[in-house]
Amino acid sequence: MSKDAKRQSERPIYLTCKPAVCIAASPHLPCAFFAIIPPMITIPHIYISYDEVLTRLGYSKSKTKMDADTAAAIKDNISIADKLLKPKMVLAYTEISLKNDIVFLENAFKIESADIAKLLKDCFMVYGIAVTIGADIENKRDDFLSKKETFNALILDSCGSVAAEAFIRDAYNQIHNIEKSKGNTLTKRYSCGYGDWRLEGQKDFLNWLGADKISINLTDGYMMKPEKSISALIGVKKAE
Repeated sequence: MSKDAKRQSERPIYLTCKPAVCIAASPHLPCAFFAIIPPMITIPHIYISYDEVLTRLGYSKSKTKMDADTAAAIKDNISIADKLLKPKMVLAYTEISLKNDIVFLENAFKIESADIAKLLKDCFMVYGIAVTIGADIENKRDDFLSKKETFNALILDSCGSVAAEAFIRDAYNQIHNIEKSKGNTLTKRYSCGYGDWRLEGQKDFLNWLGADKISINLTDGYMMKPEKSISALIGVKKAE
């Protein structure tokens, strides 16, 4: 195991699910679920892709001629970001029912959205998920800005976005593999603020997930804090 992977693995990670709560001391320990059939989800070592950071910054790997100083700055900030990662995940799952454009979930939670109802029309279960890499990267970014190191701030912010996306992508793939072994398949993931699932719905969704357990909160404008956090709903249906 590399030093960076070991550093991430030693951080405490909190995972929760409805109706039970599980706390794992390491991302390499599975979360034990007590409802339905227990899936085994682990929090991975998060790899921050140099190429994906380039894309976030607006560079084209095939077309942009990168000077040595810029390339070094990107690599340095990826290294800084990797040391600041504090990944946490909350995961919930439940059977669902649909009526018209309303999706009914456990604990009296419902989502009123024609787009979500369409997404889940053939589904019998959903996963709700929220991930965060913590606030240390955005704090370091703001420190760069206070020192007028704008380019470093921009790179580090991109590194955080890439890391959060890599995190939830890996979690999705793990869930996909679990459900595939049962003869099921997943919908794409869908987040508040897309289509007709209004951003204001984030409040009830995160409450249902128990996202406060991993210190995700909302601003008055319904944006998540820490900033590098992602939430989503994923439907489960029988494979054709």
